[in-house]
Amino acid sequence: MTLLLRPNPSSGVPVYLQLMEQVKDALAAGAFRPGEPLPGIQPLAEELVINPNTVARAYRALEHEGVITLRHAGGAEVALTPERAERSRPSVHARSSRELALENSRLTALIAAEIADRVERTRELELARDVQERLFPQTHPPIAALDYAGACRPALGVGGDYYDFIQLSGTGLGIAIGDVSGKGMPAALLMATLRAYLHGQTLSGMTDLAGVMANLNRLVYESSAANRYATFFYAQYDASTRRLEYVNAGHNPPLIFRTRSGRDRQDILRLETGGPAVGLMPDCSYSPGNVTLEEGDVLVLFTDGITEAMNPAGEEWGEERLMQVIGANRALPARDLIDLITRMSDEFVAGAAQYDDMTLITARVVARGGGRAVS
Repeated sequence: MTLLLRPNPSSGVPVYLQLMEQVKDALAAGAFRPGEPLPGIQPLAEELVINPNTVARAYRALEHEGVITLRHAGGAEVALTPERAERSRPSVHARSSRELALENSRLTALIAAEIADRVERTRELELARDVQERLFPQTHPPIAALDYAGACRPALGVGGDYYDFIQLSGTGLGIAIGDVSGKGMPAALLMATLRAYLHGQTLSGMTDLAGVMANLNRLVYESSAANRYATFFYAQYDASTRRLEYVNAGHNPPLIFRTRSGRDRQDILRLETGGPAVGLMPDCSYSPGNVTLEEGDVLVLFTDGITEAMNPAGEEWGEERLMQVIGANRALPARDLIDLITRMSDEFVAGAAQYDDMTLITARVVARGGGRAVS
């Protein structure tokens, strides 16, 4: 465990400046010895739960000031510069034993407090994660000729991504996916609120999807802070007609992959009709869209944590790679397709930390009598 503590993002001081000051204080107290390697950018970012770019910025600024020098390209490891080492030796040695003992005692107390705080946060996070997992679908209503599945992987144990399957009738299924701004506990709380509002709307029997979304927008706006909002997509599927009615409130457009009989090329339909994200403005109007699905169609809904997954070089996986994976494997069962997409995304990021929630829904229209839902 490093001697550095997690910066406070709400203090008003930029996180990278807080990190710089901690490194300088540790040097002055003799906690880091001249020439001793400092924590690598990626490990430190993961331990402090901050963006690696923030750590890299702090290290670059410290190098510019002559405090440290980057050992390897990419900032994987740092060490004190010889110049700084020479300058720091007299000042550290000139301090009395009492001063050093008091400083070390202070640092030890801070580290102990930080460890205790992390243990408590971890326990609370585990409890919150258990609660949130219960908010995701626990059962998948069987729908004729529809093979469907969903999955969510939060970045911080709990998160603001949301997906849901709501049984509307013997042939009707509500399908929802959303992405709340921010991460962690605040986003998770708004996610739970959004879910409750949606279930309240559907249980009341509302079939006007534009009206449902307008109500959700107003409720989210009235119950959340000004900087909180959510992109959201809600659809109702009728298996008897294969008709999918939907409203897209600023969310990544879900994709329908369709192969026409006798054609080698597949069509990709984007479900874009709707309006703005919910919670941004008090009064918004939305337009419903609809499409009739065909046997063999594959419907994929996702949040931007999938397409914006980033490798160590800063390159995003991207929607193009996502579409290539789906197009080449659209015959897979819904759950297997989710597992494959997740695995391909993970292989691309090559071990880089996950900094956004990742959520997927896949659905395949199969021959009559062949539908299944996978939990």
